[in-house]
Amino acid sequence: MKKLFFLFPFLFITIGFYAGHVIDDNANTLLKTIKLSENEAKNTIFSDISSAASFYLPGIKELKSFAENDRASQVKVVGKYVKDFTTTEDFKKRYNEFRESKKPSPPEKPQTAAELKKQYQTDIQKSIDEMKTARSQVAADQKSFYDETIKSMEEQLNQIDNPDNPMFSPEMDQYSQMAYDQQMEQYKKDIAEWETKYPVNNPNSLIKTWLESFLEQTKDVDFNAQTAIDKNKTLFVKQEYERKNNLWKLCYRGGKETTEAGRKFAQSWLNELK
Repeated sequence: MKKLFFLFPFLFITIGFYAGHVIDDNANTLLKTIKLSENEAKNTIFSDISSAASFYLPGIKELKSFAENDRASQVKVVGKYVKDFTTTEDFKKRYNEFRESKKPSPPEKPQTAAELKKQYQTDIQKSIDEMKTARSQVAADQKSFYDETIKSMEEQLNQIDNPDNPMFSPEMDQYSQMAYDQQMEQYKKDIAEWETKYPVNNPNSLIKTWLESFLEQTKDVDFNAQTAIDKNKTLFVKQEYERKNNLWKLCYRGGKETTEAGRKFAQSWLNELK
């Protein structure tokens, strides 16, 4: 298979202009090559990291212009940029906003039987009034239908005041409170897990998950895999390789040297975070 150009995700996601730093000439050239604005680069960086297993690659066609023997060195140069970006206030702000979006919502406090009863009465009475208005606007031969419906709803309204109606009994308040208490206990557990998984102002756990995902997905790339042309399309001979995800295939196309440079950088960064 004629290898298409692949650049390890750190190469494309780290080219952005990040707060407090200036893109060097090499990174700036790369940014122009893949036709990505600085803001788009920052958005891509955070989008990939916050998605954990995402390694979106913009500008694939444009990246083919890079010399094959220059790819590994490019990975090392720009790999530093994504690492530095994750320490900026810009990244921290994005992380905290993302963190809040993942915060569990508390359960709604249940209505009391009295409140529920009043709400039912209001809703049914409103429906009765609407049916009466509609009845006045239909032909005579259709009024019987509305009469039957109105009568049925009035019976429902009367049933609400029935002291034997279990839906509005004092016991119902007890059951509702018990259910609410159970939901609150679960909510407290969910909040504790959320705070552990997404500590405020500390995106390290998010970054670690992303790095681990990259290392896991690229650990078994077979750079000697055979390919064949089928109907003008290049495919892997082994069907199991054809079923591999895009990252695995892109690493194959990029070559061993490029992929290993990315894996080495990822592992080194991961070790620092542990």
